[in-house]
Amino acid sequence: MNRIKETLARIARAARGSRDPSSSSSLRLDRVGRSSSSTLDSREKVLVRSDGRGPLIVFDGTHDGEEGFDIVFVHGLFGSRTGTWTKAGVCYPRDFLGQDIPGVRIIAWGWAGALSSTGTFVDQAEALLADIARIRSGTSRPIIFVGHGLGGMVIKEALVTAAMSRIYGAHVELGNVYPRTIGCVFLGTPHVRSGKRSLGECMAATALLSPTPPNPQLLRAFKESDKAFENLHATFLMVSRDIRVVCVREKLPSTITASAELAKDTDGLELGKGAMQMMVPRDSAAYEGFNVTRHEMVVSHLDLARFKSRDEPGYSQMLAWISKVSSGPTPAEAEAREPRNQEILNALYYDTMTERESRIDPAYGQTCEWVLSPNHSPFPKFLHSQDPVLWISGNAGSGKSTLMKYIARSESVRQQLLDGWASEGDLHLACFFMFEGGNKIQKSYEGFLRSILYQILSARRDLIKVAFPSFFDDGAWPPPVLFTSINNLNQAFYSLFAHMSKTLRLFIFIDAIDEYRIMERKDQYEPNELDITYGKDTGDEAWGQSKWAIDSHIEIAKLVNSMGNKDTVKFVITSRELPEFDEAFAEYPRIKLQEHTEGSITQYVAGRLEDEAPGLPDTKNLCKELAQRSKGDILWARLAIDMVVGCSLRTLRSVLNSLPTHLGGPDGLYMRMLENLSLDHQQSASRIFHLVLRAQQPPSLITLAFAEEGFMHPSTQELRIIFDNTHPYDNDSIQNLSDQMQRSLQICCAGLLVAETGISTNSNVTETGQRVVFVHQTAKEWVRRKDIWERLPGCKPIDTIELDFSLLSGCARHVKAFGVLRPPVLAWPSWRFRPDAWLLIANALRYAERVDGEVKDLQSYCQLLDELDDTCQKAWVAALQNHKPLHEDPDWYDSRLPSLSRKHWASYEPMDAGKPPKRKDFLSLAVQANLVRYVALKLNAMESEKRRKKAQELLPYVVSPKAEGFSACAGLSGDYWDFHHDMPDSRLLEILFDAGASPREDDKVWTRALKTGRHYFSRGSVTMTHLLETYSSSRLMRNRERWVAAIKSLLQHGADPNSEIQVTTGSGESQSTTTVAAVDLIRETLEGEPEYAVELVEMEMLMGRRGSVGIAR
Repeated sequence: MNRIKETLARIARAARGSRDPSSSSSLRLDRVGRSSSSTLDSREKVLVRSDGRGPLIVFDGTHDGEEGFDIVFVHGLFGSRTGTWTKAGVCYPRDFLGQDIPGVRIIAWGWAGALSSTGTFVDQAEALLADIARIRSGTSRPIIFVGHGLGGMVIKEALVTAAMSRIYGAHVELGNVYPRTIGCVFLGTPHVRSGKRSLGECMAATALLSPTPPNPQLLRAFKESDKAFENLHATFLMVSRDIRVVCVREKLPSTITASAELAKDTDGLELGKGAMQMMVPRDSAAYEGFNVTRHEMVVSHLDLARFKSRDEPGYSQMLAWISKVSSGPTPAEAEAREPRNQEILNALYYDTMTERESRIDPAYGQTCEWVLSPNHSPFPKFLHSQDPVLWISGNAGSGKSTLMKYIARSESVRQQLLDGWASEGDLHLACFFMFEGGNKIQKSYEGFLRSILYQILSARRDLIKVAFPSFFDDGAWPPPVLFTSINNLNQAFYSLFAHMSKTLRLFIFIDAIDEYRIMERKDQYEPNELDITYGKDTGDEAWGQSKWAIDSHIEIAKLVNSMGNKDTVKFVITSRELPEFDEAFAEYPRIKLQEHTEGSITQYVAGRLEDEAPGLPDTKNLCKELAQRSKGDILWARLAIDMVVGCSLRTLRSVLNSLPTHLGGPDGLYMRMLENLSLDHQQSASRIFHLVLRAQQPPSLITLAFAEEGFMHPSTQELRIIFDNTHPYDNDSIQNLSDQMQRSLQICCAGLLVAETGISTNSNVTETGQRVVFVHQTAKEWVRRKDIWERLPGCKPIDTIELDFSLLSGCARHVKAFGVLRPPVLAWPSWRFRPDAWLLIANALRYAERVDGEVKDLQSYCQLLDELDDTCQKAWVAALQNHKPLHEDPDWYDSRLPSLSRKHWASYEPMDAGKPPKRKDFLSLAVQANLVRYVALKLNAMESEKRRKKAQELLPYVVSPKAEGFSACAGLSGDYWDFHHDMPDSRLLEILFDAGASPREDDKVWTRALKTGRHYFSRGSVTMTHLLETYSSSRLMRNRERWVAAIKSLLQHGADPNSEIQVTTGSGESQSTTTVAAVDLIRETLEGEPEYAVELVEMEMLMGRRGSVGIAR
């Protein structure tokens, strides 16, 4: 909230500047600029500062109307408004671009280099935003920003400010700069950290390349403001998803003169006498994103921004980049479609879309370059061929994912495709990294389709209406049908190619197709068909040998073969060498990775030994021996190096020779790693591994740390969550807890579990909230083997109820500590819990459902849930009381604050679509979560009349869940289940009736219950569509059974079978309402459902009619 207030205050200052040109000093009246037509007399005059700051229109080729676009050039640190872009007297934006791009207005903007009090470029950003808003008054032409060096940071700060203005509706004139921005070209701008250097250090290195050397104080300020710059980039990532971004880096070093103090930590090449050569750090000058392209120019840093001739290659590149980012529909067309475009893209997007790829280490040195050589690989030939599929196969751990990431992000690959296969089409590259160890959407067909469609459509927003035309006809959103259904996504994919097959060329990379799973039909398999079997030896040979996994492999192979088309779609796929794939891809070119990796492994081992064990004798032979023993398995080589690096010279060879040459099984390398642990560490490893395996989704580092401690405090014998009340966590203790868990993962778990690293693009994930995942799929499957833990002497039998209770405690305690890291409640655009906070609450309730019927210590179980409820209510009230309205709002303190404070937190679930379900208290949520014993215990603790009223209040939640809207948590986890779409456990009905509830007390209960059946038996129902087209068909059957049981129980307890019910059918003009008797509505719902024929007869007998078992229609 403080950041939002700070931003809005800056917006207000910038807005005042945009309306008051006289507030700037050193102003003079000047004409707009030069035009090829030289007809400037009628042009508006603008105020131009004589000190080189502010805007200067250097060319204006626009005419009346909204045709054309504006290009805004922003120089770097200590540059100049026109001098930065000038070489040999030629200012190329003015002298070349104006003539080469029709209908363009070119604005050069100048600024002075000093950081604000917050350590960022906010002051310059405010000035840029105010100047551009003022100079563009009365026009809505698109904008392209071009920034050189640190000028790019000013642009990013300005666009973030403008986006905030747009979001919060403050100062529309500033906010309109944001939606009009269609592209950014960054020339040598640092965006992210590079290797061990922080972003602040990369900024300092870039500052040294300025025309005037910065002073040590400014360089130090850059480094100290690292966190602020990281936050700026993270926010820019969120607001720039639909802006085309080009990142360009120089390839030639610049020679600078710098003192030892200035040059410290810059990693430049020293030339002597204070001179050194350096460039913008390579990895810092670009970042990954769907709408981001990276390029290099064979010039020095300053020459990125200046050209003296049209014949210079750099100028041709710049012209092409500007043309690329400026292509698209007219502003009027884009604006009309934009709201629905964004709604559709938001619906396709999920937060773990790029998570797997981001976790894959980049290729080590030049270890992957062989794949681009036609002398060593069939890959270059494939790029120019008509073959639709290339299969890269390899053993587990052979580096398939690393190789896939390398080629998927290679500009050389893109260029070869443009020169060959896609030379006459519109090329789009898309990649999907399947991840069995992640959530369900990361290994499913739904996840694949959503990711591929998102990548295509975010780059070509004009194709969104082509893919989803029916969603533009009706203004309603969310739509009446589930948007992300498999059927709808399939239709969109094929609609694209039905309309665009002549021009669209799609090149798809799919990594790890052996990790694909048929998630939508998983519940149709028996438990023994889901379990993976292993051989008697290593366990590696039997990889994937479960019926479910084999069927999944066959299905994904069929999908690739059916979608591949030599003219329009090509695939590069990777997988383990399995019989299903051998058969499916036999006719296509193939790379057997283990045949190519010995040299790469030798290079990797040599690099590791040189860095970590310098001075070893006979290193060359040792590297070769390790590479040969690895049998092409890079993961084995990496783990083996980890184990031998610390050995003495005398024992190193014997340790190496004793290592198993395979990973899995009861005598593989994984087993050796755990056998080397102490007995205490073996027990800790067993507990941590099994907690991760039992978790709903990969747990966060903090949740796992809390869960690993157990639910009872050993000293006080009280619940740990109660102990936390008197020993609350702060930032330092949370960090210590995270650090301790990291050490446990490394030491006790032998590095087979890792916490995700890197900067997340997901605003709902904190650095200390990293998910804990297995280092490799083979590690996860190996840990699942029961015989492994029986062989380790330090391991005790696993109690799954205790694990679930500990996970419940871990989530609840994380909720309690959540506010230390960030506010758990959000106020904009409506009051609600943060999605990541609600996901913790939801997971806690899912663990509670597991233990509800099994836990022996009922008192502690209920006390823990009560504490969770109390924690959430306190967080809700505290958020309300701490809220300060952005604008003067007397009603907030007099009316809305008291009213909201009386509401229960459970009614403020974050939603992606629809309204959140209303819940009066925690018991209503407990009913929806099937906490049968908890609900019974809480009701029994009440006095008689209060118990009867509460039972009556809870009855609607059991018989008629409100199936409206979808939770925002679905995008976070990919496998989140809404509580309000399912019928609760039927045992709750008897508990409520025994407590005094009656269907006769409220006729609406009976009416709602009858209508609820249509959610689960009508194919026009959103709920039924959702359950049928996801992995939840067993949930649909369970809901049907529970609804039938609920209707039968209501009849037994006095519901009127002759009551009249109004039923609405159809939609739009065909909508109609009819009145039917309850008995007829029940028959209409269940007729044609042979599974419920007997129940229908029983209910008709209860209703006084003679039942008969009919034949299904």
